[in-house]
Amino acid sequence: MEKIKRTYLQSEIIEAVTQYIEKNGLSPGSRLPSQAEMTRILGVSRTSLREAFKTLEARNVIEVVNGKGVYVKDRHSDVVISNIELKNQKEILLELLDVRLAIEQEIIRLVVDKASDEELEEVQKILDVIVDKYKRGILHIPEDREFHHLLYKACHNKLLLDVISFIGKTFNLIWENPLGMGDFLATTIPMHEEMFAHIKARDAKRAQTVNEKMICYIIRHAKKMYKNG
Repeated sequence: MEKIKRTYLQSEIIEAVTQYIEKNGLSPGSRLPSQAEMTRILGVSRTSLREAFKTLEARNVIEVVNGKGVYVKDRHSDVVISNIELKNQKEILLELLDVRLAIEQEIIRLVVDKASDEELEEVQKILDVIVDKYKRGILHIPEDREFHHLLYKACHNKLLLDVISFIGKTFNLIWENPLGMGDFLATTIPMHEEMFAHIKARDAKRAQTVNEKMICYIIRHAKKMYKNG
């Protein structure tokens, strides 16, 4: 494998690791080289590699076993989605955003109706971390995903949770590709705060309005990036 020159492009690291698994015919249960060896092979930092491993583990491609190493879990589970051709990504991404908006509107209604105060407090805690990192200019991707996961879980509808989780995984796989999106999603954090404030106040209509505003903002930015790309 060739060394990766831009050490923080997670999509490149993820692709390189996936290709390594495929090219070496590693089956579920096979052990990857040590993290030290992988950083040497790829020419990336340990921090960047760990972040890539977290994403691959979330996709069920690998399993990180503390003290033992990194193992292939299911090399076919998300490879198909990962290999979506770039030319199809615009259409798929925009359609996913439309579906996400429709489902999140219903999730918000259910969360307002069914979530306990304790569940909402858990969401608030992770949102506080996100806002703090946002103000300090620190990346908050893991926390943002946890925020949405806890919020979705609080709707108490397993089928909706499964559907939105699948959409979220596919959305992230596409979004992680280097399409010039940048870190503009950080600018939606104030909208996250506003939306959740309405949810805590049990005002579904206002929360849905802010959520729609936020998703439409992302759609407009995505169209702009693709047009300029």
